[in-house]
Amino acid sequence: MSVTTFIAGQLRKPSGLFGRVVVARILNRSNATMNALAMQRLQLVPDDRVLEVGFGGGDLIARLAAVVSRGRIVGVDFSPEMTAICARRFAGVMREGRLELCCASVEALPCPSDEFTKACTVNTIYFWPDSLAALREIRRTLRAGGRLVVAFNPPATAAKLPYTRHGFRLYEPAEVSALLQDAGFRDVDLAAGKNRLGEFFCASAVK
Repeated sequence: MSVTTFIAGQLRKPSGLFGRVVVARILNRSNATMNALAMQRLQLVPDDRVLEVGFGGGDLIARLAAVVSRGRIVGVDFSPEMTAICARRFAGVMREGRLELCCASVEALPCPSDEFTKACTVNTIYFWPDSLAALREIRRTLRAGGRLVVAFNPPATAAKLPYTRHGFRLYEPAEVSALLQDAGFRDVDLAAGKNRLGEFFCASAVK
């Protein structure tokens, strides 16, 4: 296995000592700018009920918890290691009943229908086996009028990293917009930001 293939696999599903020690920190640092814009686009209020898909090292959970003081946050991640790390990191918030963490796939979210007012996912869409099915599943968990934010690097930006050639499905902004519409969302809107690699996008939509 090449180094680039190994890194791609770890970003998709962090595992082992490398995932616990290295990848969690990388995700928090590299996603910080995206997470900040995603927070703006979510338009959070303290009573929101929020779903985050693919929380990684927990940088966005920390930001969400600082605002959602009277509501509830549910984080779902495919990696047992990331779930365990964040369970330790946010033990206090979980004891308060404001946060629940689950290890599960985006195509089968362990959440009731019409549960959340907001949902978000940052740098995960590349790894979903069926993006349309995943977006429909997220939509199922949102209440009517609930907002979803999907943050991602387009191909021109992501291609600057060699490991994105291994197991990443990259999307142009127009493709993400079309997927959201096909999944049943309305009021689809794109906002651009810039990180150290270049331009990225946050697509927002409403159920």
